[in-house]
This record gives sequence, structure tokens and C-alpha cells, in this order.
Amino acid sequence: MFVSAATVNYDNSRVSGDKAAVKADGIDQVRITVTLKDSALQAVRDKKVYLASSREKLDEISVESDVTNDFGKATFLVRSLKNGASTFTAWVDNKSIVRVANVNFGNGLSVAVNVGDLIKIPDDNDDRSLSDTAVYYYGRNGRRYVFSNEKVYFTWYKDFGKVKIIPVDQMSLIPIGGNVTYKAASKLVKFQTDVKTYLPTKGGVLRWVQTEEAARRLFGTEWNKQVDDISEAFYINYKFGKPIENALDAPLAILSQGSDTISDDKGL
Repeated sequence: MFVSAATVNYDNSRVSGDKAAVKADGIDQVRITVTLKDSALQAVRDKKVYLASSREKLDEISVESDVTNDFGKATFLVRSLKNGASTFTAWVDNKSIVRVANVNFGNGLSVAVNVGDLIKIPDDNDDRSLSDTAVYYYGRNGRRYVFSNEKVYFTWYKDFGKVKIIPVDQMSLIPIGGNVTYKAASKLVKFQTDVKTYLPTKGGVLRWVQTEEAARRLFGTEWNKQVDDISEAFYINYKFGKPIENALDAPLAILSQGSDTISDDKGL
């Protein structure tokens, strides 16, 4: 077989899926194949391929091989948790392939859940159970993020008025993405067995506030009333950034930017 190292012909190349309908359960998947041809319809190998979905992060794209092989093929696996139609476009050398692949995702959630929704399951009226008390944030990636306690919740929301109740079977279709961390620049925090006081910043990054003077300038004379204890059980949810020696190192208005929503804060 003749293999070309020539220029890709974007009209002769194509994007195709091994099936047109996929269950939107986060498990079922479609294999998307990108086949590159030159102007003589010969395979073009060793080309880096990028695959994009029209629904962006609602579809999870995993790379099998993003460099074309001797047959000019690169392959990707795609799954989703959201019903709807997606168009998949391949890009090579910053130019898109003309022929695209269309896939319909269905039989997923039967209740309307939108990005940014707060969701929980119905109360089971059993004081011994706790699962029905958990509140989740529905992220841009189709996953749910749990608030570890009310202290974290109230750095993001003022009350529970917008929490939606959804059936248990529907909640079980939404995978857990992780825990919600403190909103950036909202409070000071410390771990129960750690004497250091930290300022939460974007993405769950904690910065050690090294002096009381810095804490006072950030949160006022009663700064110590703005300190929440975090259980060591949630230590793994956080990362640690550059310490704060002076309040000028950490202007709260600037540090809070980019964390308007939990999806933004987590970079979803």
C-alpha cells in the first residue's frame, strides 16, 4: 500500500463514527475515526489530529490514537451523560476536515438538569440516614459535586431556595465528580490539627496567611471570626499555593475573579 506524506486534502478526508446512536449513560460510547487522504486519495500518515464536539464539554472525548497510522487513521472514543445531537469535527494543521460525523445521544436523564443546578434526592423521612441530606452542584462536565457541609455551601449560596429534588434513579445516572471547595477569597480556613490559617483561592488552592497583621488587613479586626475549621478528611480536596506575607500579596477582589460559578472555579 502506498502511504503518502503529502498535504492533506480536506475534501477527500472524512470523520466517521461506528454508530449513529449512543446511550447517554456515561458508559456507552462511539468510536470516531478520522481518515486523512491526499489529493490522489492516498492515506496520509503521521499527522496530529484534534477532535472537537459541537457540544464541547458535554461530550467526553478520549484519545485512542491522535496521530494517523499507515492507513491515515486516527481514532477517538466519545461518551456523554447528556441527551442531544453532536457534530464531531476533526482539525489538522489548524484547518477543519469538511466531512463531519453526527451522533445522537439519548435515553439519558429523563429529568431536566441544567449546568449550575443544585440537586438532591427526596427526603426519606428517616433521621438515621444521611444520603438524602446531601446537596450537589451539577457541573459543566455532566458530573455532580457534593458540598461537604453547610459552611462550604454558604460561601457559594445564601440559602437552599434553588435546590431541585430529583428521583434517586435519576441521581444515580449522574457520576460524582468530587467535592466542592470553599469559594475563592470568601473566608479563612484551617485544618483542625494544623495551626496555620489559609485563604482559599481559585481551584481549591489554599495560601497560608503567615501573620495576624495580614489576616487583619484582609478580613478586618475580627478576622478570627472568619476562620472555619476543615476536617482532615477533606485535606485531599485542596492544593497549596504561595504563602501570603502581606495583604498586598492577596487582593481579595482580584483573587475572587474567575470563580463566579463552581464550574468556573474548577475549570470545567
